Amino acid sequence: MVDEMDEVNLVACVIVNYRSPWEMLKSCLESVTRESDAVPCRIIIVDNASGDGVIAKVRDEFPAVEVIRMPGNPGFAAAVNRGLEKVDEPYVLMLNTDAILAEGALVKMVAALEDAGDDVAGVAPKMMSSSHEGVIDAIGIVVPPTGAAFNRGIGQCDLGQYDSGGSGRRGYRGDGGGNRDEVAGVCFGAGLLKRELFRPDKVGPLYEGYFLYFEDSDWCVRAISQGYHFLTVPEAVVRHLHSGVARNESLDFKYGLIELNTLKMVTRTFESRLRVGRIVGSRCLRLLARTFIRRRFIGPNLKTIAAYLAGLPQLLRERRQLQAKRVVSDTRIFDMARGEDAYFDTVAYHPDRCLDSLIDTYLRLLKKSGDPEAGKLLAALCRLRREANGGGGGKAAAGSGKAAPGSGKAAGRNIIIDEEITALFASEPPCVRELLDRALRNP
Repeated sequence: MVDEMDEVNLVACVIVNYRSPWEMLKSCLESVTRESDAVPCRIIIVDNASGDGVIAKVRDEFPAVEVIRMPGNPGFAAAVNRGLEKVDEPYVLMLNTDAILAEGALVKMVAALEDAGDDVAGVAPKMMSSSHEGVIDAIGIVVPPTGAAFNRGIGQCDLGQYDSGGSGRRGYRGDGGGNRDEVAGVCFGAGLLKRELFRPDKVGPLYEGYFLYFEDSDWCVRAISQGYHFLTVPEAVVRHLHSGVARNESLDFKYGLIELNTLKMVTRTFESRLRVGRIVGSRCLRLLARTFIRRRFIGPNLKTIAAYLAGLPQLLRERRQLQAKRVVSDTRIFDMARGEDAYFDTVAYHPDRCLDSLIDTYLRLLKKSGDPEAGKLLAALCRLRREANGGGGGKAAAGSGKAAPGSGKAAGRNIIIDEEITALFASEPPCVRELLDRALRNP
């Protein structure tokens, strides 16, 4: 166990840096260094030729941190793989420069992974937004049948709906007897994984065909297809600024990578050839429609299709190799996606579809706890959504006087906050009231 470890490093933390602001990187390193007092941890920074002088500051203020300088910027996956080559510790902490470990987070992740079964590949902490107080950024990942992977819980208020031990439906019991939620993978922005699984004869290294995005989803889908599991550790908290560095890149750049990498991941890792064909065909048709009908993202759309077709022979060769190692159907991954949705605007970087998000949150909380109060709040939110969608039955504003367009698909409809709803939500956490107000102001 953790408290029995001596000074031999148990964890190696691999951090990829590319022009991260110094204060951001410094806060990240300080949090890992603090956690190293409880769990011996070696820190490795792989710098993708930032050329901004930040690494000199790292050497001055964090002399124990090991630095690997890349001659250029080969992308995130390639940089992680170079860092992994230097790791011989049993566990690897993947951490982005825009993430900060809360006190005790590393101890809790290590304890959970040590208590889990041999077939558990890694654990996901609860990543909380550092720009929206009380809002979840990720607690594992979701890979739906469409292939459009996303962070589990993103954009929802954290009311304990994803805390372990209550959901039952996706509970997993390892050797330690604990009951934790099983998820489709770990967001590599912050997660603890077993080093041995990155060996070529196991799951293997990260796929370097991704420059940025989807490298974690690809690796986790491969791991599950080989019979491994991923668990959540919600008591381990990490503060995360979503896309803290990449948000400065152009929208065309990010959009093009996400579209291309979705096609790559589905082609390489999904089991059913029929499903792959349908997804690739529909996504390519959508790209063409955006190009020639809507006239949006014309350059990225055409480049995505061209790059995918040019790389298709290699992708199919890689697919055959990966499918030969498969022992588990994709059905298990898709089952874990049921009922999950993303409630976050990845362009504006704020919670989105907030009324639907709150309904989802309280529905999960009701199923988990059976609390009648959660049921009352859920009923009130559902009434607001009916009014927003033109269902009628709303009351005139009596208390707050707030009225605004509804959320989701409610084009042009007004919904009213009356005295009853105002009283119901008065004692709820600030993030709930903030999302409710955002839903009213921003349909």
